[in-house]
Formats: sequence, C-alpha cells, structure tokens
Amino acid sequence: MLITILATVVVLGVLILIHELGHFWAAKAVDIEVSRFSIGFGPKLVGFKRGETEYVLAAIPLGGYVKMEGMVGEDAVAPLEGKTEPARQPSPRDFDAKPLWARFLVIIAGVTMNFLFAFVAFTFVARSEGVVDPIVGRLEANSPAEAAGFQRGDVILELDGRRIRNWDEVQQYVSMRPETPMKVTVERGDESLELDATPGKVVVYNSLVRDSVDLGILGIEVWVDRAVRDLTVTESVAAGWHRTGAWTLEIFSFLKRVVTGQGSTKELGGPIVIGQLSGAAARQGLAAFLNFMAIISVNLAVLNLLPIPVLDGGHLVFLFAEGVRGGRPVSPQNRLRWTQVGMIVVMGLMVLAFANDIMRLVGI
Repeated sequence: MLITILATVVVLGVLILIHELGHFWAAKAVDIEVSRFSIGFGPKLVGFKRGETEYVLAAIPLGGYVKMEGMVGEDAVAPLEGKTEPARQPSPRDFDAKPLWARFLVIIAGVTMNFLFAFVAFTFVARSEGVVDPIVGRLEANSPAEAAGFQRGDVILELDGRRIRNWDEVQQYVSMRPETPMKVTVERGDESLELDATPGKVVVYNSLVRDSVDLGILGIEVWVDRAVRDLTVTESVAAGWHRTGAWTLEIFSFLKRVVTGQGSTKELGGPIVIGQLSGAAARQGLAAFLNFMAIISVNLAVLNLLPIPVLDGGHLVFLFAEGVRGGRPVSPQNRLRWTQVGMIVVMGLMVLAFANDIMRLVGI
C-alpha cells in the first residue's frame, strides 16, 4: 500500500508539475504577470510567495494551474479557491495584452513539456532495455494468424498502414481491436506482403481494476532468439520518438472510438486506477515505472488538447478564432461563458472517471 501511495504521488505530482512549469516558464519568457502557481485546486494547504507569484499546494490533487493576470476565464477558479477576485486595472503584462504568437506559445507549452517528458522517458527505457523486434515465432493452431497466412519468421512492418517498430506495438494495437479486420504488412524473405487478419476476442478479468475486458488476439508469439537486441543511442532516440507518436495516435484513436460509440466510457479511469497501476509499475522496477509515467504523460497532453474551454485545447480554439478573424478576439463575455461550460464538462468527466473507479473497486 505504501509503495502504491508513493508511486501515485510521484506520477501525478511530477507530471502535473512538468505541465504547469511549461506554462509558467513560457509566461515569464514573454513577460506575463503570474500571480499563482498551484499544484491542485481549491483552498491552499501550504504555500509561499516569491516576487509576484504565490506558489501553492492545494487541497484537491486533481491537476494544477498557472494563474496569469488579464486572462479571461481565470476568474472561474476563484470560487474553487474560496475567495473572490478584486477588480484590477488592465496592464501591459496581462495575458490578453500580449500578441497572438506569445499567447499561443504560453498555452502550448504545457502539453509540449508533457510530450518532451514522454520522449525522454521512452528513450531512456529503450536504451536500458533494448527492443524486441516484431518477428513472428510460433503460431497457434487454428488461430486468426494461421487463417490470415502468417508464417514463422515474418517481420511485421505495418498494421493498417501504421509503421511498427517493436513487438510491444503489435500487442498494443491488436489487443485494443478484438474482432476488427486489419491489414498487416509483413516482410517475408525479400518480399513485402499484405495479409488480411481479424483478431479473435478473449475476455480477461483484470484483477487490478476489478473488471473484465475484451482483448484482441492473433495467436502468434515473438521469435525471442532472433528478436531481442540492444539499441545504440541514436536508435534509442528514434525509438523514444516513435513510441511517443504511437501512443499519441493510440489515445486519439481511443477517444474517437468513445465519441463514435465504438468504445465505452467505462474504459475511462480516474486517480484510483492510476494509483493502482502506478504501484504495479513501481514494483516492476525503474524502467517499467518510467514507461508507465511516459504513457500517462502522453495521456495528459492529449486530453489537454481537447477543444474544451478551460483546457489548453479550448484556449487554442479561441486563439485560432482570433487569428481567423484578423486579430479580433472572441468577446470576453463569450469566452467566460464558454469557459464556465467547459468547467462543467471537465467536472462531469472527473465524476465519471471517479464513478468508474469506484464501480471497479466494488466489482460492478
């Protein structure tokens, strides 16, 4: 239990800190006044003030924010802090007083830091653990892979046109697409062949999240004796870059399935599941823990890019609209109205994620 608690604190604390530091450093770089740097929401637990900025650890550990003066929508967090905002005079250092490029830089800096952390972590893991190339070994009899025409020694190059570089990516892609037809490009000798495969479905009970999940399976094993190899520094950097991109595409694909009804909102997890998975990853060693942190960091970046006001993606939509309108910003009233709507949506998603966590815990 202690390991799980500590691992959860490290995962959430470090990733939120990295994200908010991106906003903070970018804001300082373009001379925007930052009045509060908060890890968590709500009333202050502990904190101190240095210069113009108050640094706070708050009561609700579900995120964080950098409060920039003169940014429409920042007033929405005041009730969560248990206070009201006094009227203030506009300043040249206000967020909304800065040029469009500067505001864009500040907003995009948070997710950029999360992607950068994921890239560095994935690169470290690749360098320390090496890679398992996607080389087909044993095929199960009467399996989807056998029906599709796989042969021992085939090297999997692409899945549905997506470049594959290691065996983990094969497992990840296939497991999330039970009974879904896919195009598989393999290298066989000097030839490149395209196979049509439809993964079977297995129902697995996950004791960690206490829920049954459907997983796709082809019925192939990796050829370990030929597939495992160490990576050079250059290859590790390339692997880190590719894994960051692959997980980004996978998360967007999952969100698309949920929105289109092909996936279930029950698959969403909250802090409880993140905590359980953090503890499990920490027990497997440093490489596994960093790999898990990298995946969560990509999740955090992608979710923040959703076009929901109050998230970074919502702010980017406002900036894009301003650019399209020839420099005329969306009115403060409309931005505030949409920000309040966005906050309701985000709070609803948090409640849904918590509810899923609790239902898994009680076995529903």
